[in-house]
Amino acid sequence: MATIDWKGATWKAYYSSLSIPDLLTVLKGYGPMEVLCFEVRDRFRGQLSLCLTEDGRKEITLYHLEVCGPKRAGRGREALRWIRESFRGTIILEFPDLPDPTIGFHPTMPFWFQMYREGLVDALDCENFYLTPQATSEQIHEVQEHIKSVLGRGERE
Repeated sequence: MATIDWKGATWKAYYSSLSIPDLLTVLKGYGPMEVLCFEVRDRFRGQLSLCLTEDGRKEITLYHLEVCGPKRAGRGREALRWIRESFRGTIILEFPDLPDPTIGFHPTMPFWFQMYREGLVDALDCENFYLTPQATSEQIHEVQEHIKSVLGRGERE
């Protein structure tokens, strides 16, 4: 399987075997939609896919992001800024199909919701809801209240 160092990360295809030219084409947003693995050594790693929308904008779907190394605080934000700067497109976070059964959503949801509120993620796609870049303040408030109520934070904040 081909790997390439591009924009400070090591990249490879997640499911298939791509040649280096094909991998570069996908990274530039012009190839077929593929899930790619990336790693910025000792900082973060994950999986994402890239595609061009009908109007020619890049859309980045982030499936997994994991921060690494001894200093982890702030690395999630750093990674999201790096992804946005590298690809200059809309970032959609797609949650895994398996939410935590005790809370009804993925345990990292509070972090991702905060990243959405800060504008580092443009859309959240999970089993229980979908927040688009055009979500109303009412929709955002409903999701926030749902997260607070499930996690028992409603009275403390």
